[in-house]
Amino acid sequence: MHERQLIFESVLPSELDPARFSKPVIDGIEQPLTVTCTNGETIVHNPKESKIAPSIKDDFDDDELLACAENLENVPPEILEKPKKTKERPNNPLFKYRRGVLSVSDLSAQIWCEQQLLYKFLYPFVLNDDGEIKRVDDKPHMLRGTSLHLERELEIQIKISIECKTREDSYGVRLLNMIQGINGILTWDKPNERYITREMPIFGNMYGGKLYFRGIIDEINYDPRTNQLEVVEFKTRASKTAPRPQQTYTHEVQVNIYRTLLDELIQGRVDKSLYFERYNLEPTTPLCDSVRNEYNERGFSNIDTLENAFDLLTKLAFQMPTITTNGAIEYILQTDATWKHRKEFHRDEHHLEQLLLKSEPFWLGTREPEGVDIEDAYKYGAIEYILQTDATWKHRKEFHRDEHHLEQLLLKSEPFWLGTREPEGVDIEDAYKCNWCDYSDICQWREEKANEFARKKQRLN
Repeated sequence: MHERQLIFESVLPSELDPARFSKPVIDGIEQPLTVTCTNGETIVHNPKESKIAPSIKDDFDDDELLACAENLENVPPEILEKPKKTKERPNNPLFKYRRGVLSVSDLSAQIWCEQQLLYKFLYPFVLNDDGEIKRVDDKPHMLRGTSLHLERELEIQIKISIECKTREDSYGVRLLNMIQGINGILTWDKPNERYITREMPIFGNMYGGKLYFRGIIDEINYDPRTNQLEVVEFKTRASKTAPRPQQTYTHEVQVNIYRTLLDELIQGRVDKSLYFERYNLEPTTPLCDSVRNEYNERGFSNIDTLENAFDLLTKLAFQMPTITTNGAIEYILQTDATWKHRKEFHRDEHHLEQLLLKSEPFWLGTREPEGVDIEDAYKYGAIEYILQTDATWKHRKEFHRDEHHLEQLLLKSEPFWLGTREPEGVDIEDAYKCNWCDYSDICQWREEKANEFARKKQRLN
């Protein structure tokens, strides 16, 4: 293993802390909360019940953590350092719940069950059996998965905190992480050894669609012998059983999206003006001294604004090697990080493009939510699953990339996010998902399907 890399994290002023404005909703009513921070851990308190909810950040995937840190969902605009001039946003799921930028996991959740996804937006907090307020996804196995992600990241990286004063500063830090990772690949001088970089931020819209994505790539592998890159997704498993095909499918879609976003960055198909518009950033705002100094120390001079950093990123990315047609998923046991299983797969551009075409209407609000036919999935890329109780257990799945399917998925997703259709639940063959859902008792989609089944049965009798 080569020497450890540097990865930077932005430290925002307390008034920009997204946890400060996160309030649980019980039965549709926002609950009063206070927030305290102890040793870097955010604790949410309910004064009325005197109960403590777990850290609001512990249940997020990598790209969801990024969404929280980016402070896009909860911070009132009046507390920002300066007002932003923004045009009126459409009242659709894309802008209502995500301010115009989706995390890659949003699309995965949509594939799993659109109806559940909408309920999570409406009711992110529930009361558990002990009367405590908790996030719906706040479960022990997710906490363990987050811990394993961090352990894996720190195997090859050292975290450095950078004090930031504005949102532009924090995005400058994210671009610096991308620049560092790309520059490491370009300057790698060991022809017989792979170069690995982890936790690479990524963003963009695919195929010129209306959905804009952000995320964090778990791992990028560079093989100097073939001069190709491989995108690897890291997943933890609570048991050594193989994931269901429907689960694997959503993981493959994630890898496919990461792979395509990275490919478009390399090919120079990233719209700079759209980036600043969707994130509501001022490209010419001067970066603070701490951020500029960090760029200088890493050998990148004259980076005074976010626009300078963006231009440097695209310039370096254009020199990157091509991406292999394969991807990978690594499954790791949560109880034994030494257990691993690796799955590799090939990319399929047509499948991905069709998947996006299918997803877009949902996000744009032009269609109702619906289930997804899992049997239409194609193989591409790779996913790694790790057992939560044994990190030595790993399962890797490789598959083909399917651009057509992904494009169709995006076409189906867009109308929901743009507010042109209602959310849809799962198909009958995927009803097992309801057994794990916190909203099964109030699910309208489930009730409608049950009534539909009863009517069919009555007609048969």
